[in-house]
Amino acid sequence: MLEIKNLFYKNILKNINFTIEDGSFTLLAGKNGSGKSCLLRCIQGLYKYKGEVIYHNKDTVTSANSKNWDITGLVFQDAQMQIVGQTVAKDLAFGLEMKHYDKEIIKSKVQETLKSFSIESLKDRAPSSLSGGEKRKVAIADIMIMKPKILLLDEPFANLDYDGVKNILKLIVSLHKEGHTIFLVTHEIEKVLALADNLIILEDGKIIKQGLVKDLFDKVPWKEVGLRIRGSLEEQSWLEEKP
Repeated sequence: MLEIKNLFYKNILKNINFTIEDGSFTLLAGKNGSGKSCLLRCIQGLYKYKGEVIYHNKDTVTSANSKNWDITGLVFQDAQMQIVGQTVAKDLAFGLEMKHYDKEIIKSKVQETLKSFSIESLKDRAPSSLSGGEKRKVAIADIMIMKPKILLLDEPFANLDYDGVKNILKLIVSLHKEGHTIFLVTHEIEKVLALADNLIILEDGKIIKQGLVKDLFDKVPWKEVGLRIRGSLEEQSWLEEKP
C-alpha cells in the first residue's frame, strides 16, 4: 500500500491524502492544470514537497522526498523523454546497466521484456522511427523491466490515434490482471473509467472526490469538474471488453 499524507507542493497541491492498495487500478482525473502531473512527480520523488509519501510492506518503508525508483515507476506523458537508447533493445538495457546488472542477466531480462510486451520486432529499430503508440509501449516496457511495485502513468493516451489508444489500454489492463498496481493520470476518463477500480478527482490542487468508481459514477458533477462522460459506466471505455 502507498499512503499519501498531508502532501503540499508550493501553491499547487494542497493537503492531499489518499492510499493506493496493492494490486488496485486507480485513476487520478481532473481538468488540465489541476495538479495531476505534479502529484505524480511528487510521488516519484522528483519534486520536493511537504508531507509524506509512504510505501508499506514487510521489507520496505519509504518516507518523504525519497526517490522511490524501486517502488514506483513513472511513465511520462511525452514518451520520447524516457527513451535514450540507439535501439529499442539498448534502451531497455539502459536502466539495468545503470544498476550494474551482469551482462548475461541484462540480456535475459531484455529478451524476456521484448517477448512479454510483444515488441520483439522492434528490438533493432531506432526509437525515432517508432509510431506514437510504439514509443508509449516501449516507455512502459522501460519502466516495467525495473520491476517497480507501482506503475505510474501520466496521460498515456495523449497524441495517440484510436488504434494506439486501444493497444495501450489492452496493455494496461493486461498488466493489472497480472497483479501489477496501476495509478493512471488522465483527463480523458471516457477512454478508461470502466476498467478501473478507484477514482480520485483533483480540482485546483485539492481532492474533491475519491472512492470506488462504481460508487462515485452517479455522484460526480462531471461537467462542473471539466470531465466528459456520456452514457452509462459500462460505456466509459474504448475497449469492447476487458482483454
